[in-house]
Amino acid sequence: MFLRKLILLLACGAFASHAFAQMTPRSVKPEDLEKYWVLMKSSVQGDAPLGGKNMDQSGCAAVSFIVEGNGRASNITIEKVEPPGGLGELAKSIAAHIEFEPTISNAGRDRVFSSLIFPFNLPEDPDARQAVMEKCVIPARRWSAKKPKN
Repeated sequence: MFLRKLILLLACGAFASHAFAQMTPRSVKPEDLEKYWVLMKSSVQGDAPLGGKNMDQSGCAAVSFIVEGNGRASNITIEKVEPPGGLGELAKSIAAHIEFEPTISNAGRDRVFSSLIFPFNLPEDPDARQAVMEKCVIPARRWSAKKPKN
C-alpha cells in the first residue's frame, strides 16, 4: 500500500513538473530558434499602420514573442525600432502572421521565447544593410511574465 502511494506521488510530481515546464517557455537566442521551430513560409504579409511615420525609410524593428505549441506567436512585444515610427507596428503584425513548424528535436512542441529582427527598405550595399540591421540588435533576454500596468 505504501509503495502504491509513493509511486502515485512520484507520478503526480512528474506530471506537475511537466505542466510547469509547458507554462514557462524556454528562452532561446534568435540564432538558436531554428533548433526548435522553423518558419513555414519564406515571406509573410503584415498590416501597415495608416499614416505610420518613416514607413518609406530604410530601417528595422526587433520584436520578442513566444512560439506556442500550435506554432503561432503570442505575447508579441516591440523591442526596438529604427527609425522610430510605424515600422514597429508593421513588424508586430508580421510576427502575428508567422507560422512555425517544430523541428524533429522539438517533437513535444515546447513553447519558446525568442526574438527576430525584421528589415524594411534596406539599401543595396551590403555594408549599409548591415549597419541598418545592427541598430535593431537587442540583448538576449529570458522570459518573464510581465505584470499589467495600472
